[in-house]
Amino acid sequence: MTIATLQTIANIVKVSRSTVSRVLNNKWEDFGISQATADKIISKAKDLHYIKNEAALSLRVKKTFTIGVIVKDITDPFYSQLVKFVESALYTKGYNIIICNTGYDLDKENGHINILLSRWVDGIILSPIQKSIENISIIKDRNVPLALFDCKIDKFEADYILVDNKAGTMEAVNHLISQGHKKIVYIGGNSSDLNNRLRYAGYKKALSKASLSITEHYVIHGSYTFKHGYEAATELLRSNDAPTAFFAANNRIVLGACKGIMDCGLQIPEDVSIVGFDDFETATMLPSPLTVIRQPLRDMALNAVDILLSRMDKTNNTPCMTRMLKTEFILRNSTRKIN
Repeated sequence: MTIATLQTIANIVKVSRSTVSRVLNNKWEDFGISQATADKIISKAKDLHYIKNEAALSLRVKKTFTIGVIVKDITDPFYSQLVKFVESALYTKGYNIIICNTGYDLDKENGHINILLSRWVDGIILSPIQKSIENISIIKDRNVPLALFDCKIDKFEADYILVDNKAGTMEAVNHLISQGHKKIVYIGGNSSDLNNRLRYAGYKKALSKASLSITEHYVIHGSYTFKHGYEAATELLRSNDAPTAFFAANNRIVLGACKGIMDCGLQIPEDVSIVGFDDFETATMLPSPLTVIRQPLRDMALNAVDILLSRMDKTNNTPCMTRMLKTEFILRNSTRKIN
């Protein structure tokens, strides 16, 4: 099958190649091309299954119209939803994305960054592994526009899109305290992870403001996994000092904790209350829909795209910026008042 070109369409419609190009690039009105001619060209392009030669366009304008998006775990609903919103926003601007998954592996992150740079992507949106200054410095050294979301790297100047983890967690723990809970567990991720540290700081501040002391064995750092949430919940609930409420630092931890509570023969919220950080579809499908702290995923994605595009087209010459977005407390049925 012969591949249709601009010239092929031009010969059939009996117009110039430049006229076809202007119509297919949606610029026909700017050049006084009639609606009738535009309709003929568009119709013929569809009939011939015309596909733009993106490689030739990239060479001409020195852009690939491609953005690299690097996340730590694409199977996590938090990241998959963010990628969905990023892709949608960039698609409307004429950009495609290459999705890379690091799995929290520094070597994989480095490899993905090098591959994206070798493909001359126009920009990169990245959720970084927090010990990755050397990896990310490569991007800055190549002067490739970069937007970092989800977490901040200490002593690394860049554009960041973040949420207020500390305030969000305080709101969740304050809610539990207002319902009479004093034995509140914090199940968190890795203790070196900045987001986890901020969420734990919110937990501590909420307890302090309520004049409640921190019980050492009620604080369990580990990993952002179902297994960690399950093991932490079951261990504590089977101890001699069982808690009445849990705060879980992400969506997978909260699901694991819920399973642990049920496997201990307890009910939510009749026996144990729980609040999670992150909203996700499954949260509403449990027997007691989960009360959560919702991160503004769509706003995070749109802010990342906005900052990146403004750096790419050089309309933003301000110093590196940080956009801090607010979380939202979503009250459902996984908590209750106690005496």
